[in-house]
Amino acid sequence: MRKITLIALTVALGLSLNAQHVFNKGTLLFNAGIGMLSADGWIPSINVSGEIGVIPTGDVGLVSFGGIIAYKYSTWSGTHISSKYNYSQFVVGPRAAWHVHAFDSDKWDAYGGVGGGIRIWSQYQWDPAKSEYVNKGKISPYGEVFVGGRMMFKEAFGIFAEVGYGTLSVIKFGVTFGF
Repeated sequence: MRKITLIALTVALGLSLNAQHVFNKGTLLFNAGIGMLSADGWIPSINVSGEIGVIPTGDVGLVSFGGIIAYKYSTWSGTHISSKYNYSQFVVGPRAAWHVHAFDSDKWDAYGGVGGGIRIWSQYQWDPAKSEYVNKGKISPYGEVFVGGRMMFKEAFGIFAEVGYGTLSVIKFGVTFGF
């Protein structure tokens, strides 16, 4: 019985040492992409995020910390003088993700996370009380919750996609670069 247990532990240890994952402790990855779909429609956003693997959680995954910067601009105008509208948003803040290591793959990375930060936005629109266009700028907090995945073509290059609530878009996709 001891021999079987010893063999089983040796095999399990050997398999876990050979396990390959896209995201490990010390891994640094950056995403650059486009976002779509938000409360104001299908207006695209530009986003850049980065993260580094920090806290291993055993065989089940790894926690990473990083940040995001995103920008969106939209404009609309109609035939009447009061129907012109410009809107821009800028988001910056930290985020954390948990990367699932439930399967061994050096090509795929699945993760979910949360983030927070500052949203700076301005609105340029007609003010009927003043009979002129007014630029209204505001700063407010923001939060985000997301799930995502990566497919790596090479060790330092791949694609990503995220779905969630927050930043400027419900859907984000683009390229991933590793260092």
